[in-house]
Parts: sequence; structure tokens; C-alpha cells
Amino acid sequence: MMSVVLAAADAFTWLSLLPFLQGEEGAPYLPLAHSVLAVLIVLFLAWFARMAMMRAPAGPAGLVPDDKLSPRNIFELYTEAILNLCRGVLGKDAEIFFPLIAGLFLYIFVSNCLGLFPGFLPPTDQLNTNVPMALVIFAVYNLVGLRRNGFVGYFKHFWGPVSWLGPLMLCIEIVSHLCRPLSLSVRLYGNIFGDHLVLEIFLNELPTAIHAILGYGIPVAFLGLGLFVCFIQAFVFSLLSVMYIGLATSHDH
Repeated sequence: MMSVVLAAADAFTWLSLLPFLQGEEGAPYLPLAHSVLAVLIVLFLAWFARMAMMRAPAGPAGLVPDDKLSPRNIFELYTEAILNLCRGVLGKDAEIFFPLIAGLFLYIFVSNCLGLFPGFLPPTDQLNTNVPMALVIFAVYNLVGLRRNGFVGYFKHFWGPVSWLGPLMLCIEIVSHLCRPLSLSVRLYGNIFGDHLVLEIFLNELPTAIHAILGYGIPVAFLGLGLFVCFIQAFVFSLLSVMYIGLATSHDH
């Protein structure tokens, strides 16, 4: 029985059919190619959302949602959900960081979901993809924290409220902040790699081991679970990013 090929580093991928990605010389660039593919999908979705919004009626009538489920309604629900997430943590600063968090969530979710399709690799099962995203968040919240609070005010976040515990708290906070990019990267990498590895095992091995109905029914259930994991991991990465920004910009931390 022919096995189903899912996201595996040494497996066939559709992008490996491209002339410049064939053979051993092109194999190291396949993760980068899938990252570029995820970016192109996000850009297409952004363009599609723009076209859907442009079809809305002008004036007050454009504020009324469509009576049926439409692309415009879906994009508006997504925008409202991410904006409410930012407002719940950042308050009046939500609109400033909304583009960053919305784009980050969409890119991670699309990247995660690529691994659910046979012949594609999820870019987020590579630390080369996750570490730069985590470093961007690390740089953003530290720079914003310094700008909002000044060097002395931001340094007080590390020193803590008790002066005599300041040196200890400073060491703990420095280690904690340095571990944040690592935790964001490794958490996303481990969950996506493990999720798609389990899915691949069930799709390739289970159908040959038991009755066809159970053999193909159970993998479908795991496919739904995989989609749920893709969403949860994108949400967790985005939520932690918002929380880090909120902690850095607060004045009473």
C-alpha cells in the first residue's frame, strides 16, 4: 500500500520538483522555500481581504455585516478577535501593535497548516523560522519598554520593588528575559514537529495494521486534532508576545 507523505525532512515535497530545489544541492533550501510559500499565502490572503472590503457598500451601509457567511465576515471576525486580544492586555496601545500580532498569528497558523497537506513541510518545525520571529518580539518589547519608561524606569522592572533584593531579582529577570525567545521558539518547534510526526505515523502505519475503516477513520480524527494544534500554537505564540509587550510598557510592573 502506498504510504501518505506528510511533513518530513527527508520526504518528497512538491517544491522539490522546482529545478533549483532538486537533488542534494537544493535540499537544504527546502525549509526556506516553504517559508517563502507561507509568506506568499499570507500576502494573497491580505490581498483577498482587501478586495473583499472594497466590495462593501460606501457609507453607513458598509458597517452592516453581510447576511450570509462571506469572506468579508470571516476577515472581520479575525480582525476583531485579534484586536480584542490586544485590547485585553495592551489597552489603548492595542491599535499600535495590532498589525504585528495579526500578521504574526496568520503567518504561524498558515505555516503550521502547511504540514497537514501531503507533500509540504511546515516552516515552523524549523528553528531557523521560529528564532527570528521570537527575536523580533524580543527586540520590539525591549525597545518599546525603553522608549516608554526610559532607561532608569525600565531598569526598575528588573530591579524589583524591594531594594535589598535588587541584585538577585536583576539576575533572575535577565535570565528570564533571555529565555523568552528560546521558549517561544522551542515550544512552537516541539509541538509542531511532534504533532505532524504523530499524524504521519497514523496515516502511514495504522491503515496497514488494522481494518480499513478504523485505519483511515482514526487518522482523519488526528487530522482534525492537528488542525486544532496548529491554531493553539499560533494563539499561544501571539498571546505570549502581547503579554511580553504589555509587561514592558506598564509603569507599575
